Parts: sequence; structure tokens; C-alpha cells
Amino acid sequence: MVAPAPTTYAVITGGATSGHVVPALSIIELLVEAGHPRETLIYVGSDRGVETTLVPQTGIACVFLGVDGLQRGLSFANIKRNLRMLPTMMRATQSATQILVQHRPRVVVSVGGYVSAPICRAARHLKIPVVTCSYDSKPGMATKMQARYAAAVAVAHESSTLRKAQLTGAPVRAELRALDRDASRAESRMRLGISNNAKLVVVMGGSLGSAVLNSATEALVKQIESTETSDVAILHIAGSRYMDNQNLSSEIRRSDGSLMYQRIAYSSNMQDIYAAADLIVARAGASTVAEISTVGIASVLIPWKDAAENHQLTNAKSLSDHGGAVLLEESRLTNEIFEQQIVGLLTDDAMRSQISQTARKLGDVHRNCSIASVIDSAAGSVAR
Repeated sequence: MVAPAPTTYAVITGGATSGHVVPALSIIELLVEAGHPRETLIYVGSDRGVETTLVPQTGIACVFLGVDGLQRGLSFANIKRNLRMLPTMMRATQSATQILVQHRPRVVVSVGGYVSAPICRAARHLKIPVVTCSYDSKPGMATKMQARYAAAVAVAHESSTLRKAQLTGAPVRAELRALDRDASRAESRMRLGISNNAKLVVVMGGSLGSAVLNSATEALVKQIESTETSDVAILHIAGSRYMDNQNLSSEIRRSDGSLMYQRIAYSSNMQDIYAAADLIVARAGASTVAEISTVGIASVLIPWKDAAENHQLTNAKSLSDHGGAVLLEESRLTNEIFEQQIVGLLTDDAMRSQISQTARKLGDVHRNCSIASVIDSAAGSVAR
């Protein structure tokens, strides 16, 4: 009896934070645009990551593995956890093998993170081609390891030193690749409740939030309140763990009813946020930097100083070194400098416009991302 042809085209893996999950979902969109039905794509992530919330609502088939990551540093707690990690990852690899045997995909696509390790290890054993995608300027540990044996390595930065690197641009969601900020601005502001006359600053600390950015934002809001600045509004994406331990109310309105400050935990409505904003203030995760350049918006990037190998600083410099963003290193960050930088840009329309235009030009490679063709080539077939 002849076995039926496989119905799964690709398994996409990686996760734990939105910095991995959002690119994975963007790759799925790009594969669908290339002609692969959604039902032929499966996402495999961590059972403890944000993917457990973000992926099911998209309708994409998904499986979540119990995994754990390698802890850096030689503390007793880290050593103890790393010892417990070994049997956990062995079980995850067994589960990953069962998933791949069951679905028989033509290709496995990894966006990195420790959850990608068991799936890619199983794919290598089963001789399923692996495509690893590196959108950070400095790739993470899992990506470096997978690049050694991957059939193809898709990268977002020309300077990548990974083996077999092919410049494809970073995977960015379709709604952002197609976004016309000027045309969408008025309607986006109406949906967000932002006055057309306000200068809107959006502060984002990443999916986990940032205590440093939250503290500086709180000081900025108090300064704006005390000086009765009437034309500045702040949308603060603080992270769920920081929603209730701030000194500010989650919403502040002026006497005329207009919104001056709003704090939310997370937003999946980045299309409206990017269209409505005049200035983005953010950490420099790879996905954030790619989105900022894709939509073309002025930004102040404050890299997380404790990121592995200081990779967020390198991400930020990919824009700031060319005039596509303002870099403010955390070591220099004070409430006064934070306020000066933001107020200075808000009052200089020409400077913001110049930064926006430069960022958008640098985003050409992401708007025309070619990851799908690299995946098709590695899989040995092109969608019909």
C-alpha cells in the first residue's frame, strides 16, 4: 500500500516571548501569501510562553512542549535548574520526534529560542530540512547552533556572519508591511481615543515590560501634568506584571476630557498604534526595530543593557548609526535626559520627519521579505 502524500508543509517553531512569537506568526503569513494553505502549517512552541495566548487566537494549528532553557551564570540556583533541564529537554525531544513523525512536514522553520532546540534536533535526526531565521543583529545561542546544520539561514542584517546566511529581511506582519501611516492616522486616532491635535508618544517596554522605562515614563507624565502641557498624550504599554504597581492612575484625562495618559498591559493592535503615534520610545528587540523601520516612524531606542551579548544595542545601532532612530543607552538614562529627548523631538517636526523617512528607507528589505522563497527552496518545492 502506498502511503498518502504528506499534508503538512511546514512546522514553525520558537517562542516564550513575543520577540520570537510575532516573527513566527509573520513567517506563517508570508508562507500563506506564497500559496501555502494555513491548514498545512503548524506552530510548535513552549507551554509556558506567550504563544499559548497569542497563537490559538489566530486559528493556526499549534502544539506546546514542556521545555526549559539554559540559565547563564554559575549561581547555585542556575546550576540546579540546568541539571533539572536535561531530562526535561530529553522528554521534549521525544515529543518533538513524535510530532514530526505524525505530521511529516517538508521543512522545519526555526525562529530561535530554547523551545526550537528539541524540534530542530528531531528534524535533523529524521533528515527533515531546517531553515533557521535570524532577525537579531547578534543571533542567539539556539540560532547559532542550528545554523551549523541548517539547510538555509535567513537573516535580517547584511552583516551576519552565520554560515549560509541569506539576506531576506525580517519577517513583519502583513498589516504593518502594508501600513500607510499618513492615510490611516485620523481613523487610528479615533479608534484609540486620541485627539487629532495631540502629539502622541508611545512607550513600549517589550512583552515583559521594563521597570526602567516605566519609571521614566511616570516621571515624564508628572512633569507634563505640572506644566499643564496641553498637546502631549502618552500611551504606555507597561507589561502585565507592572500594571498595578505604578503610582499613576492607569488613565488620566485633561479638564476638556481629552486623553493625556493611558497605561495598558499589552496590545495586539500595533497597526493603529504605529499609525497614530508621532514618536515611539522602546527597547530595541529585533522585532520592534524591524517594525519601526518597516512602518517608518521616528523613535528613541533604549536597549536593555543586560540583554545577552548586548544584542539590543547592536539592533538599535542598525537604525541609529544611519539616522533612522535616536539611541539613548540605559547607562545614560535619567528622568531629565528622558524628558529632554522626548520633548525635544516632539517640538522638532522636521527632525522627526527626517528620522521617519530614513527609518522607512532602511525598512525596504523587511517590507519585501523573501523568507518564504528561501523556505520553499530548502523544502525542495515551490507552492503552486
